[in-house]
Parts: sequence; C-alpha cells; structure tokens
Amino acid sequence: MSTEPRPSRSRQSGGGGKKGPRSRRSTDSTTLSSSSIAIVNIRFKISPRVWMSRFTRHHPDLEIKGLNLMTVDDGNVVGEFDVLGSPENWSKEIAAFPDVVVATCLGARPNLTMYRVLYRKSRVVALRNELEILVRYPFSDKDGVCRCELVGQRSRLRRFVSELRASGNDPRLLSFRPDDSSSLAQPNLVNLTRIQRALFHQALTSGYYEVPRRVTLTQLAEMVSRNKSSVSKLLDRVERELAEFAATAGA
Repeated sequence: MSTEPRPSRSRQSGGGGKKGPRSRRSTDSTTLSSSSIAIVNIRFKISPRVWMSRFTRHHPDLEIKGLNLMTVDDGNVVGEFDVLGSPENWSKEIAAFPDVVVATCLGARPNLTMYRVLYRKSRVVALRNELEILVRYPFSDKDGVCRCELVGQRSRLRRFVSELRASGNDPRLLSFRPDDSSSLAQPNLVNLTRIQRALFHQALTSGYYEVPRRVTLTQLAEMVSRNKSSVSKLLDRVERELAEFAATAGA
C-alpha cells in the first residue's frame, strides 16, 4: 500500500527536483551565454597618457562629457566634448597635451564649454573598436575616472574588463544587465533588439537625423565599429519598426 505512492512521489519530486535545477541552469546558460548581448555600466581609471585624464586631474572641479567619438585615418580619434563647470576657453591647454593634434572651441554656455578634439587613439578606444563594443553617449570623465555604459556580447565585455584590469585601469562594474533593455528606450513599445536600440541612440545623439546631418552614414559606422552596409541595414530595420509603430499608434 505504501510502496506505490512512494515511487510515484519519488518520480515526481525526485525527478522534478533534479530536472528543476537543471532546467534553471539551462535557462540561465542560454540567457547568459557568451554570445548574448549585455549592458554594462562601468567606471575605470583613464590612462594618464590620455589628455582627458590629465586635464580633469589638473582641474578636479571640472567634468568632461564625451558626446561622440569617431576613429579617423592615421590612428587618430575625433570627438566632441562638453567641459562642465566653467565657461572658460580651455582649447589652448587641451591642445598642449602630447596626444592632442587639434583642439577647437565650438562655443560656450553658462557653466559649459564645447570642444572638438582630434587626438591619438588610446588603447581603450582601440580595444573597444576591436571587440565591437558600443558606447552609450555621453560618457563622463571626472578626476581621471571614466564612467560609461557599454553594449556588446557578454564574452567581449568580459574580455574588455579583463584587459582593463590587467593594464591597471582598475575597472569597477556598477551594473550588469544581461536581459534588461529598458535603459535603452522607454517605454519599450517597439520591437527592437538591444544592438538596434544602441545604434539608434548613437545616431540620435551624434546628429545623424538632424537637418543638415552632423555625421554621415560612413562616420556613424566608424563610431560604432561596424561596416557601412551593416549600419544601413540596422537603421532601415529601426526606421521601419518605428514607422509601423507610429502608424499603428495613430490608427
């Protein structure tokens, strides 16, 4: 009498107990696989050889906001930056740093000055390009410490952090969201992937949709370390999804 229920319970609870954890581990490994896309909020020390680090360490009351970066020929990088905390023109001081080629003041507002800086590509920028990791702009630099949000494959983000640690950049993960796309767009009503959302955010902040455009498709592709054809197809998909959503919402 008691033997029949026992095998039944052992098959249900024992089998279920064993399959349950295996099922959870399987789900986790799929969600957190090395090829899955993740979003990382990180802070790390910028090399003292990079002008941003030198500048903000000389002026700890100031903060730099990086609005965009684009790799150009000869291994240089051009970017637009806001210096927060003072309307003073710092272009001469910035241009004097060894890795800076040209620094141009674009204008000033109360407690903010805008610059375009052409400088030699740093190891961190080169590594980010190599690993095809997207940066959500703006990123910040205060007192030689960078804070930014990165989007990319989990395995490549892990390698990025490991190499920063090995080089003494002292990386600290502030958040890691393998499944959260809410930070890239709110509300999450349009069916876009995280990569599409990150690219669209980059296009918006870089002025790709402004009239006239501040960046070309080729320049945008260079910013996100992808080829022009890939970026064009991704943006076509984004624009189609947004148009379909707008048409549905307006119906």
